[in-house]
Amino acid sequence: MTDSNSSVSPWQPLYTIERSGITEVQVYGMISVVEGAAGGEPKQLLGYGDVNYLLWSRSLLKPWQLLSHFQEVVDNYPQLNESHLTLMMSSHSAEAAHLKLLDEIMTIGGVSDHLLRCPATYPLANEMRIALKLEGKPPSSIYHNCSGKHFGYLLALKATGHDMESYANPDGEHFQPLKELLADLTHRPISDFDYATTDGCQLPNFAMTPREMANAYLQLACGSKSTNKRVSQLNQLGELMRAHPQVIGGVERFDSRLMAGLFANVDEVPLVAKEGADGLLGIGIAPNTKYPHGLGILIKLSSGNETRHMQALVKELFRQLGLLKNKRDKAHIGPPVRKDHIKSHFNFEVSVSSVV
Repeated sequence: MTDSNSSVSPWQPLYTIERSGITEVQVYGMISVVEGAAGGEPKQLLGYGDVNYLLWSRSLLKPWQLLSHFQEVVDNYPQLNESHLTLMMSSHSAEAAHLKLLDEIMTIGGVSDHLLRCPATYPLANEMRIALKLEGKPPSSIYHNCSGKHFGYLLALKATGHDMESYANPDGEHFQPLKELLADLTHRPISDFDYATTDGCQLPNFAMTPREMANAYLQLACGSKSTNKRVSQLNQLGELMRAHPQVIGGVERFDSRLMAGLFANVDEVPLVAKEGADGLLGIGIAPNTKYPHGLGILIKLSSGNETRHMQALVKELFRQLGLLKNKRDKAHIGPPVRKDHIKSHFNFEVSVSSVV
């Protein structure tokens, strides 16, 4: 394992909110932005905070988790459609559309939710969660935001004749292809990925640096030059995410809204985005007029998940990168609201000489 974590704090102040000249909020974290290149390694446009600090990849890992058994799933379950496959990379909110897809996956795969090892919980979707509680229904593993990913593993193991009951065992051979993919991605020895933690969904999770994860999302959006047979399908997974953004999270989820065009015109700037627990966000921007070889972005907030701060940071990053779309001012309703006394100050700056 790479020993990059020292006693020096890896976090930097990303931005400050002042109210009438007095600091009210200080947001710390890390940002890595890399630009693809025609040949050689991606170029770093921004490295704010310690971008060589190891972080658990959490749900940002999901496209690679699916990639590790994608061929086995598509070969053996031809009835699965694009939405089913996308759900296997999701951190879904258990909206009605997600639950319908999960039911279809179980039917097509001939598996039961009783096999799931992710914790029983209620949906992230507010309306669905409230309705279930009012009906007196108990929490269930099917509602867990990682259940789609778990079904991907179960279907692959069933197709290859392996034991499904022990699929969450971190020492299982079925996790070896994932380690190989991560070694290929990071150019590190595969032994680095013998060190793992248990994610909230009870499957093993692996550590990467912000720069490695930014590069990973660059490849997810743009494809990889790797000769690894499985890696050749990575761009296909990115295309699935772009085609079905609401499946990845949900109607109100930030990553889904980003892919649907919240800050950038997706016809001109197609992108993939994925949130991870405790303040992680990965963004991959596909080749476009401004960045013909694409971009990879990783943001990590030191304080964990806070959507309003993440939105502010992404909006400012897109502005600096020249990707922010023009937005019409909304008509104001109600009495005047004073906001001129509230100021946001961003402490990072993208290398402008690199921006077209």
